[in-house]
Amino acid sequence: MNADILPAEVISFMKSNIVLTYVAGGMTVAGIVNVILITQMLMPLSQWAPFMIFAMLFIAPDYVFIASIVLVIPMMILSLYGWLSLRSNMTREMRSRKISDEQEIVRIYQIHHALLPEYKEMAIACRKNVERVSAIYALGIVAIFCIMLFVNNLWILIIALFFYMMAFNALLRYRTSCFIPITKLLYEKCDPEACASAIIYYSTKGKKIRLTQKALFAQCLIYMNDPELAQDVLITYPRKDPASSLTYWSLMAYIDYLLKDEEALERAEEEASRVRLNFGPTGVMIRSEELASIKNKVNLMNGDFNECKKFYLNALKRSPFPFQQADASYYIALISFVQEEYKVAKMYFEKVVQIGNKLYFVKNAKAYLDKIDNMDLSDEEM
Repeated sequence: MNADILPAEVISFMKSNIVLTYVAGGMTVAGIVNVILITQMLMPLSQWAPFMIFAMLFIAPDYVFIASIVLVIPMMILSLYGWLSLRSNMTREMRSRKISDEQEIVRIYQIHHALLPEYKEMAIACRKNVERVSAIYALGIVAIFCIMLFVNNLWILIIALFFYMMAFNALLRYRTSCFIPITKLLYEKCDPEACASAIIYYSTKGKKIRLTQKALFAQCLIYMNDPELAQDVLITYPRKDPASSLTYWSLMAYIDYLLKDEEALERAEEEASRVRLNFGPTGVMIRSEELASIKNKVNLMNGDFNECKKFYLNALKRSPFPFQQADASYYIALISFVQEEYKVAKMYFEKVVQIGNKLYFVKNAKAYLDKIDNMDLSDEEM
């Protein structure tokens, strides 16, 4: 192919320096891949980043590819350093918690909770759908390399890369939707034990266990009143972008509150406040809601019940999922009970029992209802 487009002198040089030719070709391919990786890295930072990169590809493609090739080695060094640092931190934290690997986490889970076999078939079906999406993604990569090898037109290559990025995002959305049946077990059915069981079956292939959906798994453990194990799960949670970092600190704040660790809760609030989501108005709204939720846990820890009650009443109106409604109702009821508003507390405890299903605080709500039923509330005003 090169013989048709390059001068004879260049072809002769390539034949006499075959190793250098292969290295140059490899760097060229790595540079093209690097454009894709840099685009993916910049996408969470700004909604305009992909369009700016593609605009530069159309205006000055040669300079973009040269810059990308030059950045291959620095990107490899940074990626390797980041990976080694992450592995070192994870290993150190897991040793401090006396956990060897994710199989150990599952073993501890089975000591504390039941692993429900009736959700195994659902989990396997979800995993097969995700594997199909991954196979399609791999075929897309092969198609891109085929275009690079057999198509000499640079504009066709740029259009193909643009199409690939759009297709990749669509595949990611579809891949996420494949997991919805498992997510619904917690979000809609308020059954954290079923959801956690499905995640474990989903993550088990043969004798190997590689836990996925760790944020959801940690949420399940929170609503099974097992914050220490939830904390262990989050040791290996990948904080690869601002969104995942915000999720991590939001979950850690809830865990720290359940563990009554005031210092760790304040640190979670501080770390979360540093995270910036550059998704436009949507990012601002998500960040604001997560920070408000963490701040509310701090207020709850400090006994500022009036502010907390306002927060949970507003959350109850906005919450789209039953598990969130049950969570807000439980804390409204608990605060009302402490403030001796027993009829209000009874109303919200009953709501928790009605929709909470297997969330751990349903048992607590029933105990409080028994206490309220044994009180004389005839003189209390609503």
